[in-house]
Amino acid sequence: MTVENTETVQETHYDYQVAVKFRNNSHPYTFGTDRDDFRPGDLLVVETAQGVEVGECAEKPLPTDKYPPRFPLKPVLRLADFRDRKNYEDNFIYAQEAMKVCQEEVDDLGLGMHLLNSSYVLDRSKVLFVYTAEQRVDFRELLKRLGSRLHCRIELRQIGERDQVKMIGGIGLCGMECCCARFKTHFDNISINMAKNQQLALNIEKLSGMCGKLMCCLRYENDIYTELTQDLPKVGAHVEYEGEMYRVTSINVIANQARLENMDTYQAITVDELREKAIIRKGVTIKRATGGRRAVNRTAVKPAENRTPEMPKPEERPKTETPKVQTRSFSGKKQNSKPNNNPRSKEHQRPQNRNRDAAPVNKPNVTVRSFKAARDRKDSQGD
Repeated sequence: MTVENTETVQETHYDYQVAVKFRNNSHPYTFGTDRDDFRPGDLLVVETAQGVEVGECAEKPLPTDKYPPRFPLKPVLRLADFRDRKNYEDNFIYAQEAMKVCQEEVDDLGLGMHLLNSSYVLDRSKVLFVYTAEQRVDFRELLKRLGSRLHCRIELRQIGERDQVKMIGGIGLCGMECCCARFKTHFDNISINMAKNQQLALNIEKLSGMCGKLMCCLRYENDIYTELTQDLPKVGAHVEYEGEMYRVTSINVIANQARLENMDTYQAITVDELREKAIIRKGVTIKRATGGRRAVNRTAVKPAENRTPEMPKPEERPKTETPKVQTRSFSGKKQNSKPNNNPRSKEHQRPQNRNRDAAPVNKPNVTVRSFKAARDRKDSQGD
């Protein structure tokens, strides 16, 4: 009989959580601790996914009972002492030197990499290089060269345009710091339909942020606009309101205003009236009538039963006959009456007068001159 010992990993509970900011990232991260005597500006030794690092305390610790965390927390190991502070300052200098070494090897190998940042862990057992590239980079040879020169573990991490702006930071069109660098922890999927839902001008330059992608703030109000525009006709739709046909020209759900127009007049109503009283009519067009007068055409297709009896049906209309063309030839030679079976030559074949004695038609005669007779006449005169 065998007994299997199954170990269950239990989540550690901390009494407080504290926000820590790192030197290479402006966004703070939350760590767990049992102490509440940390103050903003203190250097804390924390355990991260990369290893043991030093960060700056951003805010006072908050109790986890009142503010429960949404994900498991990494621990705060201790308050940084003199030795930790010394290594923390030295690592910044060593990281700059490692950046130069890596840049030299990248230029020597001709790799399409743009280095952004480098950082050491506290004990300098690993160095991390962050870069951007348009395509996937084969850096196997680069790892060999960096390992022989830096004598530590090498990690290369490729990031995108949004992560680059999150790391560097910047000022957006609103005049505030970019949301990704200030408080966002993950990026949402943003599409151009969110801008259409908010009735914004579809100008990609104005809708794009510092990273060149659509701005993250388009996502914030999308759910509210979706709820407010529910059961409303789209802009440009034709509706019937109080017995008249109109076209919806604008809808402002924030100001609770809508505008209906036709060729004669317009209506300024509320969004609630548009939702309750207006009836959407599909297949209805509003156009200008002939004679310079304006009218409303409420039917897109005229029914077949309303056709007037004087109007003949398409199949009963008389067919006009194609006039026959009579040709004359002055060449003096008898034309070949044998049909040409070549389909290509039928397109370029001239009509022939097979019966010269036939009665003339009422249509005017069409004479086709042949320049062959004139050429034969000149040859005979020359002889």
